[in-house]
Amino acid sequence: MTTKNLNNFQLNLSSFVGTEQYFFNPLFKNLYYTEGVKFFLDNAGQGANWFLTLVATEIKPILKPDFYFIELKVEKDETAKIICQRDKGEPILYKLELDYTDCPYSEEPYKFCFDVNEEQQILCLLSEY
Repeated sequence: MTTKNLNNFQLNLSSFVGTEQYFFNPLFKNLYYTEGVKFFLDNAGQGANWFLTLVATEIKPILKPDFYFIELKVEKDETAKIICQRDKGEPILYKLELDYTDCPYSEEPYKFCFDVNEEQQILCLLSEY
C-alpha cells in the first residue's frame, strides 16, 4: 500500500462515526458489524475478513455477555498483536501475536468495540460507538 493509499485508508477509517446499517456474514450467526468494520474488512491490505473470522471463532466463544474492547496493533515489520479486554487496565482475556499481516501499519492500534449478549453480538469501530 503506497503512503497516499495508506493515508486515504486511515482517513476514511477515521470518518466512521455512528452507524446506519449493520452487516453480517451468514457463517457466523448473530454476529453483526457496522459500516466502519465493513470498510476495514474490505480495505485493510488485500482484505481482512480473517479478522472477522478470528473474532467469531476464537474471541467470541471465550467471552461472557458484556462489552469488550479489541485492539489490533500492526507494526512496521508487518507483524501484529491482537488483544481483547473488558476495559483498559483490566486483565487481557485474549491475546494473539501474528507473524505476518498485510493490514496497513498504524502508529495507533485499530480499535474495535464488541458488544456480546445472548441473542446477538455487534462489532464496531471505537469511533462508531
